[in-house]
Amino acid sequence: MCSNMNNTIPAVDKTVQILEMLAASPCSQGELSKSLGISMSTAYRILQTLRARNWVEKDDARRYALAAGLLPLLKGFDADLAILKHARTKVEEICARYGIACKLSLRRGNEQVTDCRAEPAGPVALTGQPGSTFPVVEGSVGAVLLADSPDEEIRNLLEACSAPIPEKADPRLLERAVAEARRNGCCLNLRKNRWNIAAFSVPLRNGSGRIFAAFTLIGTVGDFAGTRRRKWEKVLKQAAAECERNQNFR
Repeated sequence: MCSNMNNTIPAVDKTVQILEMLAASPCSQGELSKSLGISMSTAYRILQTLRARNWVEKDDARRYALAAGLLPLLKGFDADLAILKHARTKVEEICARYGIACKLSLRRGNEQVTDCRAEPAGPVALTGQPGSTFPVVEGSVGAVLLADSPDEEIRNLLEACSAPIPEKADPRLLERAVAEARRNGCCLNLRKNRWNIAAFSVPLRNGSGRIFAAFTLIGTVGDFAGTRRRKWEKVLKQAAAECERNQNFR
């Protein structure tokens, strides 16, 4: 991603947004046009370009979906997918063993996306549903996902964010959180968020050492008080290390 948020090509950005929508579910040309705020003719030209590459296909109901032509592009991500598969099992294991909410998040451009979650039985859910999106600059998740990013990119992402998050009102929250993630390989957020909850995150790296996901525990301030913080740091860092070591996990 370019560090200067203005150095983007609108047509390419809309093409990526179309692919993201189709990854979620098949859509008609009209649905894509309305959701993305583009003309029917622009949507048509983009879709026809993608069809020529066999990246999308159209069914009998005139709805578009991703096509097999994209598969060769994913070969380089086999190891990442293996790590991701292992990480999803660790989320379930951590929740079941320790009785605390756990989730796995990925970065998608200027957003963080909840990939999976596991929560102990209770009347209130603490984590977002899989597929939920939040600004990438928000909370402990954002801090660890952005720990390797240049400071200029982080500032641009925060400036471009329109959500009413604490980091927008006080950029020092993000600066300190990213500094903590860089220094300690983890980040603790004690209720400095929209939900008044505590969250603790560590990064997950792929085979090339790039941060591409984050493990997060979510609970109360008391869950992370005193020596408990060190305990959770050890649990999450061990989970991340195991996933990173076992890249051939199937």
